[in-house]
Amino acid sequence: MRCSCPKCDVIIEVQEEGLSAKGNSRHCPECSGKYWVQRENFMLRAFKKQGRIYCFDCGHELGVENLCMGCGSICPDYCVVQSSKPSVHVQQRAGFSFSLSRSQATKSTAPRLSSKRAAPHSDSEQKHQQPVNSKWLAYAGLAVLLLVLAGGVGKFYLAQKAEQQYAKDFIVALYGIKSGTDMCLESIDAISTEWQKSAESFNVAPRPTEKDLGRFATVKTRISEAMDKLNESPEKFVEARENLARLHKVYGEIYALSTSAPGSLGALTESKQKLETEFFKKADVLMTSMPEPLQGELRISVAKYRNLKFMVEKS
Repeated sequence: MRCSCPKCDVIIEVQEEGLSAKGNSRHCPECSGKYWVQRENFMLRAFKKQGRIYCFDCGHELGVENLCMGCGSICPDYCVVQSSKPSVHVQQRAGFSFSLSRSQATKSTAPRLSSKRAAPHSDSEQKHQQPVNSKWLAYAGLAVLLLVLAGGVGKFYLAQKAEQQYAKDFIVALYGIKSGTDMCLESIDAISTEWQKSAESFNVAPRPTEKDLGRFATVKTRISEAMDKLNESPEKFVEARENLARLHKVYGEIYALSTSAPGSLGALTESKQKLETEFFKKADVLMTSMPEPLQGELRISVAKYRNLKFMVEKS
């Protein structure tokens, strides 16, 4: 684990092996000064620290959050790195000294009583002990509440991160579908132009080259992989995911048209125009069904995926 020396601020390596709640002192390899390192449970985060604290799972320096911003661990154990051995926590010291002082005071000042009067003395002692127990019950209740709140914050944070990643994957899949469609339409246009020029000398329709067919197949496979990442959709993205699947289906039909042998030039041209029109209709429906997180990611990504600009311009 990497941390900074509390005396000279140089970055040092702290070995987690043998590090426990009791703690121990170590020497800085740079300034040779002694520093204290100790492992503590998350429940002790409420106490003031003299030094910096680091996540015990990944070594990331912790802030005020209830989770580690480095590895995402919720309520992690942590290491305290400070210049000297810490004192006993005030709450613990006060609690034990109170109990001990009352017990000693009772022993030293109470007169000897007969066995018949021993019971009232016991009741009095229980009354004094009750506030102490109540205090620790309150601490325990507060600790449980903090854990519940920390769990809620952690779940919300992880849900937000999952939605952000889903939005990125969604736009990547959309970009792939549009890119594959553009490639296939360009190929159909090239075939149509070549067919028109050679109509008098050839009766067989031109076909894409083997290189183009291989390129189309590679793009198709990558689009399918991108779509597979979207199978488990958050509830707010379900409708958009279904409309993206419909757009993907139209792309599949355009891909089939570009790689098959058409019966005639007229049939090829007519099918191409029909499918192209259908593609843009499905794209309009998709855009209206995309929630704000997806639309926001689309607007950000247009600078990188320029062929998606047509969707932003229509919105």
